[in-house]
Amino acid sequence: MAITTKKTFCRFCLSCCAMDVDIDDDGQAVALRGDVSNPLSGGYTCLRGRELINIQQHPDRIRGALKRVDGKFVALPMTQALDEIAVKTQQLIDQHGGRSIASYNGSWAWSNLPTLPLSKSFHRAIDSPSVFSPMTLDQPAKAFMLCRFGLWAGGIHSFKDADVAMFIGNNALLSQYAPAGGLPPYNPARRLQDALNNGLQLIVIDPRKTEVANRATLHLQLRPGEDTTLLAGMLRIIIDEQLYDAVFCEEFIDDLGGLRASLEPFDLDYVSRRTDLPAEKIVTAARMFASGPKGAASTGTGPEMSPRGSLTEHMVMTINALCGRYYREGEVPAAAPPLSVGRQPKAQVVFPPQAWGEGFVKSRFRGLTQIGDEMPCNVMADEILTPGEGQIRALFSIGGNPMVAFPNQDKIARALEDLDLLVAIDPWLSATSRRADYILGPKVALEREDATLLGEMYFEEPYAHYTEAMVEPQGDTIEEWEFYWEIAMRLSIPLSIHGQPVPMDQCPSKYQITELVAQGSRVSLAKVKAETEQQGGKIFDEARAVVGPKSAHNHHRFRVLPKDVKQQLAEVAQEPLNQKGLRVAEEGYSHLLISRRIKQFFNSTGHNLDALKSKGSTNYAYMHPDDLANMGLSSEAMVEISSPAGSVIGLVKASNDLKVGVISMAHAFGDTDSDSSNVMQQGSSTNRLVSDEQHFDPITGQARQSAIPVSIRAL
Repeated sequence: MAITTKKTFCRFCLSCCAMDVDIDDDGQAVALRGDVSNPLSGGYTCLRGRELINIQQHPDRIRGALKRVDGKFVALPMTQALDEIAVKTQQLIDQHGGRSIASYNGSWAWSNLPTLPLSKSFHRAIDSPSVFSPMTLDQPAKAFMLCRFGLWAGGIHSFKDADVAMFIGNNALLSQYAPAGGLPPYNPARRLQDALNNGLQLIVIDPRKTEVANRATLHLQLRPGEDTTLLAGMLRIIIDEQLYDAVFCEEFIDDLGGLRASLEPFDLDYVSRRTDLPAEKIVTAARMFASGPKGAASTGTGPEMSPRGSLTEHMVMTINALCGRYYREGEVPAAAPPLSVGRQPKAQVVFPPQAWGEGFVKSRFRGLTQIGDEMPCNVMADEILTPGEGQIRALFSIGGNPMVAFPNQDKIARALEDLDLLVAIDPWLSATSRRADYILGPKVALEREDATLLGEMYFEEPYAHYTEAMVEPQGDTIEEWEFYWEIAMRLSIPLSIHGQPVPMDQCPSKYQITELVAQGSRVSLAKVKAETEQQGGKIFDEARAVVGPKSAHNHHRFRVLPKDVKQQLAEVAQEPLNQKGLRVAEEGYSHLLISRRIKQFFNSTGHNLDALKSKGSTNYAYMHPDDLANMGLSSEAMVEISSPAGSVIGLVKASNDLKVGVISMAHAFGDTDSDSSNVMQQGSSTNRLVSDEQHFDPITGQARQSAIPVSIRAL
């Protein structure tokens, strides 16, 4: 049998690791492996990415359209399903207005990037702001706090150029994710070890001794939820010892004196007591990071899911700015995304447009507003359940699983069941799709053309790859972005991307729609396609640019102390503490529960794949061995974990990477039926411990999904 090998890239997550795929005479994929010739990933793949063939050929995969009839799903042609969905959508718009139609674009919608602009164009056309995504479930402050703080137009120092790096709750060795300045997600273990061998000083701030913390020069294992406190204390040390970049701060920092005054309560003794860290470690970390001279601080999921996530991110931006961790005039930034709009990097501060508050659509709940061009996920369940103008009556769940992703799982279950129309584009029967009126099976990665449009924001090199489809699609399936085009076409709704109209007389090809998304890019999509579709991804050096001088009219400075940040720092300092430094509000609970990543799963994806499940299918509650001994528990014992918002069943497991009094579990497991009878098979959802009505970020709506006070009872 003849084998043809083709080059593609993984789309299980956003790292886009390059792959070689073997295709047999029948056009079927029979093997895949990392592309060792690739200049970025160099042959690296993770165990999840190696499941792409299994995903495409899985016997349980949904390969068509299903409709719920009398409580059971029956198959129907895709065109008929789209016709019926369009009719029902129009009826709801006529009856309740455009705002009654909502979309949730999950992780796999992001992996098929044209879905995002098409969905938002559809919602603009029907006058509906009801667009939701993981952006406000996971790490929203990274994107949106730049509007308040400012953005350096020359770019932040990349990891490859770093002399020092500080990772705050970011375990990229498992998550395969890192923001700018963090550990690149492609072959992260090799890149980290190479950097350490070359002299990198690595500071890790994390309540767990994570995989990356085990390799750190200095690990600060702080009390959960105290990232802001620690960073405030480190900033005070840097200012008092004049370790900051004085020349840079003189020109580009606004109100450094006011910032120092707001940090007055965060003296070393106070910070040490509150974070449960030795004072000398805090000082060492501040001095080590400030010594640089190059390298950035970056955060992961945990700090933003903890209390005051937006304030924590502001503190991280502030420590980077005071230490001047940006590319300056005459330097060449490492990152230059080829398929993104090319802008001349300049040695200046710029302010992206305001993204929330006055002038933005208001939710009916909790004083939250639209953030960017999305509504915060925090309010979606209430917007569905509560009658009145603006009530959501239809939800398009695109490549996501709100049932296990959203806070307050019991409420989101009631909300989904209350809808007049729930459409799920999902290759599997998931906790969300099993509640849908229609399930539409999507084309999966090996069946699609794609470009590294979204992944390139995580690349440290100007790298791009356009892949052809490896195999013909199985069944009667649809791409996620095509769904919006099909519904818009049936409703005579015009669509556009970046101001350019989308052809509505005939469905565009994947290349045509991608070309609209990539218009104005540093390197044309046509060139990327021509040079990488057959040969594999490459680095486009022509995308690089030298940082130019500051514009004559630009006098912006980083806003290190806006009014709300000053107020929030004061509120943190005024929180009552007990003698151990723990917030009094958390007394009465025995532990603080923190989030963690699971190597074999990507959020809610992969739980049904045997090769991944074999690595563990339950959501263990990891605890320090001394905690288990004090409770008379052994590993695998069943417990009830209770918070102010609810309770779940879990199986405990001993772990020396935690301090006494800390328990750690992952998100995106289980369903509302998770109990003692099935906890080993499917795990429990920690979102049943989370309230969306209390303890949320006032800007992003991010609920407190980590550093949750809980009590544990043996069963």
